[in-house]
Amino acid sequence: MKSLSGRCFLSAAAAVLAVAAATQVRAAYPDHPIKLIVPFTAAGTVDMVGRALAEKLSAKLGQPVIVDNKAGATGQIGSSEVARADPDGYTLLLMSATVHTVSPNLKQHFPFDPIDGFTPISEVVSFPYVMVVSATSPYKTVADLVAAARAKPNAISYGSFGPGSGPHLISELFALSTGTKLLHVPYKGAAPALTDVMGGQITFFIDSLPSPLGQIRGGKLRPLAVTTLQRSPTVPDVPTMSETIPGFEAIAWLGVAAPPKTPRPIVTKLYQALAEISKDQAYGDKLRAIGLEPVVSASPEAFRTWLIAQKQYWGDVVRKAHIPMID
Repeated sequence: MKSLSGRCFLSAAAAVLAVAAATQVRAAYPDHPIKLIVPFTAAGTVDMVGRALAEKLSAKLGQPVIVDNKAGATGQIGSSEVARADPDGYTLLLMSATVHTVSPNLKQHFPFDPIDGFTPISEVVSFPYVMVVSATSPYKTVADLVAAARAKPNAISYGSFGPGSGPHLISELFALSTGTKLLHVPYKGAAPALTDVMGGQITFFIDSLPSPLGQIRGGKLRPLAVTTLQRSPTVPDVPTMSETIPGFEAIAWLGVAAPPKTPRPIVTKLYQALAEISKDQAYGDKLRAIGLEPVVSASPEAFRTWLIAQKQYWGDVVRKAHIPMID
């Protein structure tokens, strides 16, 4: 039997070795290229953010950060790959609200735990959705639209990417918040929905701000409101939805996560790099030009807590609006 002093010595030695190992991980990482999986197609808003972020991360970490587009199943294919990857910090994920806080509420069988199936590191970008109507629409304000919807139930139509998409849920939140009944017209993407709202075939469309920004600036669409609690610096003259409907909020966001059980020293190093990048003026100006705001979470733990709250928020919308499960 080992003596008490012997056991204490061994415990102290183990603690020293653990600290040394953690220090070695922190000092060595990264020593080869990192892959940032973007679970959507190239050339879109999410891809643009991923590439801008990868460029800055490469400079901060001293190793190439390579964007790998793994699109499919509304972001689930690429995300699944990260959930299964080795927890060594060399495979990262660009998370989105759709995959991690919205879609899980609409499926009975989701391919992974949207939060605890990963190691959340930080939110990196936040941006509003925007309600738009045709430039020739008779509706000049959200109040105009609400009055018309209350006067004629199911006469006011809106577009979406299909059942369970962000535009669908936010439009249903709008209906719940105003006590109105609307006509849902699903599309296969933003482009045909924007075409039809410009042509007056549907009354309004709610999409993330970068999507219709060109048509707003070109005078083809009239923005009625953004869905964040504060006005967007990109379109400062556009009121918030909460100015008409108190408390109304819907946030679009992107974040960075690693595979589950990624060592804390690696998570800390990545978080610190993301925090520094969020303050980079050139990076921020590039994102703000298209309606995005660079942000950083207070900590990885705070980001996880926020993700849980966001998932619950959209789960409540799904239940209250009686939106059926997709599978």
